Amino acid sequence: MLARRSAMTLALAASIAAAPLAPAGAQDANRTIKIGVLTDFSSAYAEYSGKYSLLGTQMAVEDFLAKHPNRRVEVVSADHQNKPDVGSAIARNWIDNERIDAFGDMSTSAVVLAVMKLAAPAKKIVLVASGNSGRITGEECNPYTVQWPYDIKAPVVTALRAVADQGAKSFFFVTVDNVSGAEQQMFGEQTIARAGGTVAGSVKHPFNSADFSSFMLQAQASRADVVVLANQGLDTARAIKAAADFGMTPKQKMVSPFSSINDIPTVGLDLAQGLYTSAGYYWDRDERSRAFAKRFTDRIGRPPAHNHTANYSATWHYLNAMEAAGSTDPDRIMAQMRATKVDDVYTATGRVREDGQMVHDQFLLQVKKPSESTGKWDIMNVVGTVRGDDIFTPLADSRCPMIRKS
Repeated sequence: MLARRSAMTLALAASIAAAPLAPAGAQDANRTIKIGVLTDFSSAYAEYSGKYSLLGTQMAVEDFLAKHPNRRVEVVSADHQNKPDVGSAIARNWIDNERIDAFGDMSTSAVVLAVMKLAAPAKKIVLVASGNSGRITGEECNPYTVQWPYDIKAPVVTALRAVADQGAKSFFFVTVDNVSGAEQQMFGEQTIARAGGTVAGSVKHPFNSADFSSFMLQAQASRADVVVLANQGLDTARAIKAAADFGMTPKQKMVSPFSSINDIPTVGLDLAQGLYTSAGYYWDRDERSRAFAKRFTDRIGRPPAHNHTANYSATWHYLNAMEAAGSTDPDRIMAQMRATKVDDVYTATGRVREDGQMVHDQFLLQVKKPSESTGKWDIMNVVGTVRGDDIFTPLADSRCPMIRKS
């Protein structure tokens, strides 16, 4: 287990002049708030999360302390290696011995779900910026977990509805054999059925597969209009490469609901051009996103993907909620997070619901042609926007036991 401590204990004095702590929190006004970024530094999601997600969190802390220099905030981090047992062991140590206040990133749903079970009884807030399982805010929801970028349903619906609207009728799924893949395919099949399409078939592959030849040959043989890559990270990149090797992409559209700018440079625009995906943030969308991307790039040599910025946004919202609540009590912080609109570099349309889902608009993105790109990270066009209320699971259909149905 790789553990790290950031040089982030950056505050100077004990009290907060602008927002004094309520009496209940006065006794710990002097203590350091500690955020633990639990992520993948060494495995398949290292480029998807890892040091980039850690930087997003660090930048939020720096910006918060620039406004509130009398606060003390520390960031620690560790590598869960995409193993729930490793993540649980780190989380247990942080809860028992490190006095962690909040967890950040997570990078994979299996680790999120394992850590949530430990964090909730201890009233530790979990800021999920890279886990996408619908169970996080569904049947396994709890009062202290928030899911920032999306649940699985939102990107799947956004991307598949778009290609169905363009006339696609038949779909084939290449699905990673884990919780995330199964949910992607489930919501994908529901979206296709509502659009009047058909599922021509599917194939499962192991997580972090080295060779996608057999899987993509099955997709090609299906003659489906669209091949849906229900996976993420290196698995997506390898699948795109295999599709190009077999000459699939001119004949079959490729849709990857969870692809990001991390994946595309690995395969190149010549192979990935035309691929559809979706996200709540794209670095080159507007002036605010470009300004943040420049700051991020100046620090680490590349612009942020949506989940790196989600780490910034979730941490920023958490810290400001703590300040507005005038307390370090997690129940009061969570209430303030739900009561405050999310309007920052990640999204201008966000709100945290009772089930912990941060609902916001989603962008439909398409990978550019090589002739359209001006540089390595000039990768996608924003081709549409979908309202959050139209794609996130409505509370009326929520599986979260905290939601009371009328």
